[in-house]
Amino acid sequence: MDSSPYRPDRKRRRLLIALAAGIPATGLLAFSQRWFAAPSGASVPPAPRPPAPATEVTPDLKAPVVADSPFTQPLRIPGREGLMAQTPRGSALRLVAKEGAFPLFGGPETALWHYNARIDETIVANPLLAIGRGEPLDVTLENALAEPTTIHWHGLAVDEANDGSGLHPVAPGKKRRYTLRVENRAGLYWYHAHPHQLTGKQIQRGLAGLLLVDDEEELTLRKRLRLPWGERDIPLMISDKQVNDRNEIVYKDNPDDWIGNRVLVNWTAGAYLDVKSTLYRFRLINTSNARVFRPAFLHRGRPLAFHLIGTDGGLLEKPWRVDDLFLAPAQRADVLVSFAEVGEGESVILTSLDYVAMENEDDSGPLQPHLMADHPGAVPMGGRMELMEFRIGAADPKDSPAPLPPKLCNFPKPAVEVTPVRKFRLSLDAEGVWHINDWNMHASGHDAQFVVRRGTCEIWEIHNAMASMPHPIHIHGFQFHVLSRTISPPDIRARAVVPGGLGPQDLGLLDTILVWPGETVRIALDFSQPFKGRQRYMLHCHNLEHEDMGMMVTFAVTDDAPVLPVG
Repeated sequence: MDSSPYRPDRKRRRLLIALAAGIPATGLLAFSQRWFAAPSGASVPPAPRPPAPATEVTPDLKAPVVADSPFTQPLRIPGREGLMAQTPRGSALRLVAKEGAFPLFGGPETALWHYNARIDETIVANPLLAIGRGEPLDVTLENALAEPTTIHWHGLAVDEANDGSGLHPVAPGKKRRYTLRVENRAGLYWYHAHPHQLTGKQIQRGLAGLLLVDDEEELTLRKRLRLPWGERDIPLMISDKQVNDRNEIVYKDNPDDWIGNRVLVNWTAGAYLDVKSTLYRFRLINTSNARVFRPAFLHRGRPLAFHLIGTDGGLLEKPWRVDDLFLAPAQRADVLVSFAEVGEGESVILTSLDYVAMENEDDSGPLQPHLMADHPGAVPMGGRMELMEFRIGAADPKDSPAPLPPKLCNFPKPAVEVTPVRKFRLSLDAEGVWHINDWNMHASGHDAQFVVRRGTCEIWEIHNAMASMPHPIHIHGFQFHVLSRTISPPDIRARAVVPGGLGPQDLGLLDTILVWPGETVRIALDFSQPFKGRQRYMLHCHNLEHEDMGMMVTFAVTDDAPVLPVG
């Protein structure tokens, strides 16, 4: 069936295959009963919420930052040189995909694949690109690696030629120029490698950077909140890496659900940030291969409430007060956190709280030893992880926070009155191969499996089989609105704040949606675009190992496609 060299790890899937075939498996009932009620989002002022799950509380509630804290390196903030340097706006950029050595973990330097550039005689790596809505982006990629690569502009509305998907790989020693006009709303986007069957390996080894888009609404809000970029408005790029005792990033051939034993925030291991006792804005992004985080800001072991103000595609219409959220690979969350009530000398820990991973693997099941064998020292999926520390300093009167406005922007609404529905099913077959409907990229190839007429709107209904795993589904070239979640796990239902089972994160424009086992999600897409001719795009799981296993479909947008009937 599969003629490609990529072979999924069959052992990793034995229990899921058994479940998919209807064979009883020990632990299936157990995992479904282990869900706990987590706090849901609430508008301003907050609505009543279920109690937070129990957390550990520091015995001495006035204890200062401990001397033996694991957070020993100052957080890297976008600067002028090195990793995450911010490039000047408005100029053409040459990025060279190559390998270089960087001091990431203390001790020996780490070989990191990265996008290298020279800006005014200064070398930068994986630079943060800042651009205004409506401005041109002109980037030439030179591939100095020994295998094909690309630059995919994740979340941007682009034509096929500039999308940077695996449809147009750049061979070793070759170049490709990406020229496009950024028409997306303001928000934090990102760019990363996307060659077929090599995406997981190349992103794990480092090929990823941030793209910040501004527009008038965003600049107005930033000025109103008095949160200067790079000082109190800071991106937090979170990823986990599997690292050996020689500080080498490790990646196995043909792996499955690659999770790591070290966490990097802005390419900083054991990161801390000195902050003042006032309001901060953090742009969270998960650039991990497979790990889903559940971020919360813990003070004295208890969640510090914060406001969600934006998602993948920019600002929400209004802020929502939450205690935590889920952040799947590729997803972004724009949050406001006030440290005003935290005492000077204390700390707040950005923590991924524990949750039921819903990978259909009970602790006593046959996959548990094999699951972690490739990831020595890694916390299992869903386990609690401390990500970074905020060290609280004295407040400065000139940094007093401005009131949070009840309305953040003029949020675009979906047009779904008479919209046809296209259905998708996420599943695993008896051979351990992931599918979207009956499609798998290794069997289906690059041909478009379905065609959408340009200028139309569609509702896509995505159902995840119960004998499955959580899948972060990403659509190239188009953002979407979430219309409903049904048959959701209790922890997701508990977060609903509007009809249709939607939580605060579902109320923004998205390009990636996390669909849990057994759940059905409906999203609305507008296929209007200025591009001509046949444009091909990808629909895939952003668990990068699932993607490389072929859980990816090509679709096309054309002017002459038949319109899907309303039904």
